Amino acid sequence: MKRFSFRLEKVLRYRKYLETKARIKLMDAINEYHKKENSIRMIVAKRKELADECGGEKEKGMDVARYRLYYHYFRRLNDEQEAGGLALKKTEEKVQTHRMLLTKESIKKKTLETLKEVQHGRYQEISGKEEQKKMDETAIIRIKRINL
Repeated sequence: MKRFSFRLEKVLRYRKYLETKARIKLMDAINEYHKKENSIRMIVAKRKELADECGGEKEKGMDVARYRLYYHYFRRLNDEQEAGGLALKKTEEKVQTHRMLLTKESIKKKTLETLKEVQHGRYQEISGKEEQKKMDETAIIRIKRINL
């Protein structure tokens, strides 16, 4: 009896490739999200450090020019934090989109794998029956030879 062959094997391999590709894109999006999240944390840490430094200098007495420098730097950090927050939200949406795509690709691949398993089960059942039939025929032939 011939070996089992799944007619859609190439399609299954292609689905696996698409799933792997979607998984890589998801990981890239997650890494991008973490980078943006870390940059926002760094900005927040800079703001806190600047606020502490500025507070310390206020107590000692600070001239107007230096205060303006602190003010503009603090303002720029606020703007960067807001822009980073917006970029983080967009990246989060991108991550969710890639998760959905990965889920869809996984479902398509799993469907073909299930079909392959079902067909392989049928093949094994049929080949088992044929083997049993051949063994039965062989036994019948032996019994006829012995009786003759």
